[in-house]
Amino acid sequence: MPLPPNEPTTLQAVNAWIEKQTRSSDKFRHIAEASDEHRSQHGCDVYPSPDGPLLGALAASTGARRILEVGCGLGYSALSLAHGAGDNVSVETLEHDSEHADLARRHIEAEQMGARVRVLVGWGRIILPDLRGPYDLIFFDGDPAESVLDLGHFERLLRAGGLLISANLFLAQYARDLPGLDKTAAYREQIMRSERWFTAYLPNGKALSIRR
Repeated sequence: MPLPPNEPTTLQAVNAWIEKQTRSSDKFRHIAEASDEHRSQHGCDVYPSPDGPLLGALAASTGARRILEVGCGLGYSALSLAHGAGDNVSVETLEHDSEHADLARRHIEAEQMGARVRVLVGWGRIILPDLRGPYDLIFFDGDPAESVLDLGHFERLLRAGGLLISANLFLAQYARDLPGLDKTAAYREQIMRSERWFTAYLPNGKALSIRR
């Protein structure tokens, strides 16, 4: 039987197909591109998670009504999560850089998502202790140096059966001298070995963990 037209037959071709289709269906791709441009101009650490549609699909699949994000950047992932979860969601997203937080708020307002997404300015280690759960979904894309500390709060804030999405867990492949890699390594082990989490890793370095 002949293959369908343009059927991908190699891993490289499959990855290219997925990237093309994902980019075309990404409602907030322009914000990811604005983030890349901002980083190139300012030399900052705004690296938006490249798979907003996946985040949105996960938010939709969990039926999340309260979502917490650590690491807002310019708002790309927060908007993706809010869009996937629907009209009745509340997303609280933490960003330690006040300039980035202001830009994120502008993007959120431009997308008419101000009623769903709230940007909190500050480090997780400062803000998380004062938050109260339960949250249905938490997305961690924050500072490696405070990852283990933040994880302790996630255990308290996420409801049983809730989903923790963790990004950038293998940053040494990009920056071997990045501060906090030891904390990220401990975070990786903890979500895999702890009885409080049921975890699966994705090839792109993300992890999906269910709070037991």
